[in-house]
Amino acid sequence: MTVENINNREITAWFKKFDVDVFGIANLSLYEKELVGLSDAIKDKYKFAVSFGLVISKGILDTVVDGPNLLYLHHYRQLNYRLDMIGYFLSREIERKGYRALPFAASQVVDWKNHKAHISHKKVGEIAGIGWIGRNNLLVHPLFGAQVRYNTVLTDMPLLADKPLDINCVDCTACIGVCPAGAIKEEPSLFDHLGCFHMVTQFKNKRNLGHHICGICVEACRGKR
Repeated sequence: MTVENINNREITAWFKKFDVDVFGIANLSLYEKELVGLSDAIKDKYKFAVSFGLVISKGILDTVVDGPNLLYLHHYRQLNYRLDMIGYFLSREIERKGYRALPFAASQVVDWKNHKAHISHKKVGEIAGIGWIGRNNLLVHPLFGAQVRYNTVLTDMPLLADKPLDINCVDCTACIGVCPAGAIKEEPSLFDHLGCFHMVTQFKNKRNLGHHICGICVEACRGKR
């Protein structure tokens, strides 16, 4: 058994111990987006990206009827906190084995003008074979749909990368009709980022949430669970 096989098995066992719902390994060379606010040299230092996610409570999503509420906000934050801790502990485990690791925050905007984080967790997840970018501009898992929160850890640990999935939303349009901003289109590339941002800003201000969230298209994108 190769070193890569052993490392993959150890990460799989580690994730199962922490009750992680979905995960995959991405070849970072396939990540064509910029790492916002970070040096381009990072891609030379770290060859792999470990993508992992936690499923959102179905009961919580059932309360998202006409938009986000305080219960959904709290759950959203708690999932992000747990994802951050999992990223930290995974990175520490990798470093103990003599390799480098770089954990990110599950939800942290560093470029407010373009509403971008250091790294796109959904793009990494797509490369890691977890799912595909759907019409709702979210990472869609075959089983859980868009009802998953994600995080990413970069590493130079020798790993076997997963392959991207060769599937998409096909004829499912469940998210289009429910979007309050009308931002979701038949063609995924036509997603209205600005319209979506304006709507979540309205939710943030009118509902006293203090956070740019919605959840309506997330609830609609249920996968097969």
